[in-house]
Amino acid sequence: MTALTTLSELPSHYAIKLNDNMAIKLEGEQADSYLHGQVTVNINALDENTVRHCAHCDNKGKTWSISYVARHNNSIFMLTNKDAGSHSLAQLNKYGVFSKVDITDETNQYTQFFLGENLAQMLLNTYFETLPSDPLTSVHSEAGWVFKSDTRHNGYYVVLASSLTSEFEQKVKDTNGSIFEQNVYDAIMIESAVPSIQETGISEYVPQMMNVQALNGIDFDKGCYMGQEVVARTRFLGKNKRAAYSFSVPKAVHVKAGDTLEKQLGENWRRAGMVIRTAELTEETWFMAVLSNDTTEQDIHRLADQVEITCYPSPLPYSIEQAKSALVKNRK
Repeated sequence: MTALTTLSELPSHYAIKLNDNMAIKLEGEQADSYLHGQVTVNINALDENTVRHCAHCDNKGKTWSISYVARHNNSIFMLTNKDAGSHSLAQLNKYGVFSKVDITDETNQYTQFFLGENLAQMLLNTYFETLPSDPLTSVHSEAGWVFKSDTRHNGYYVVLASSLTSEFEQKVKDTNGSIFEQNVYDAIMIESAVPSIQETGISEYVPQMMNVQALNGIDFDKGCYMGQEVVARTRFLGKNKRAAYSFSVPKAVHVKAGDTLEKQLGENWRRAGMVIRTAELTEETWFMAVLSNDTTEQDIHRLADQVEITCYPSPLPYSIEQAKSALVKNRK
């Protein structure tokens, strides 16, 4: 695998092998209705060519995982990182015994890649008749499926049958493409303020505290699901006071999920929040942290365990503001 110095040094032809990601499959007569009652988006309205961000929560509205959810071959897949995915898989199986649904870990059956746009256009026509043109839309074949990302670095997320992995990696090398490790993908996602959670962040945050609503990852009118009452109340009563922000440091720094971030207030420093996602490159470090949602780009922060490392939050690529709900007015 090739090392990368900074995100700005990404070559025009690259692939990232997502070894830390997992694929959870749900299939069966009640797969739709069951998952609909588990995650924050409307599964009943999910079509074959649409991919959604979503959260899977406990009954208190605290997040177990954040994932992409999509259909493929008459099944529904959740694509997420292994830490959070293992929790979701266990909880899905725990409650799934009461429904006609089979829930399996398909991570070994598929290999997940993220491809830069140029390389994708060169290679993927071998496996798919066409490439999706709009973000979070997918196309399918016997080889697997691919969807266009909604990240600042244009690219394609590929879920490929594992039997084709060696062949595919050789094709990348034959085009002089670089193959990077998972940390580069994590940096791309953090740059675009797309959250995920590691072990330390599981069951800590309501989805809105990690901006899931800003990614169209919560359907507030979909009806009941695990944690729905808390998630809805957080919105309709305006109770959420937190949000996730991205940071970059122009050197390699060891930061891990669970680390504390402090904010400067006058001459003092106060605890601001916790790191939830990290990516360390050769000469650049990226991380996301959950902070007060009135944090500004002018607020200086530092790592509590490495006080010499100071940084400012990057501008969010989307709005975290939520329109007031008509339901609140109707209650008056």
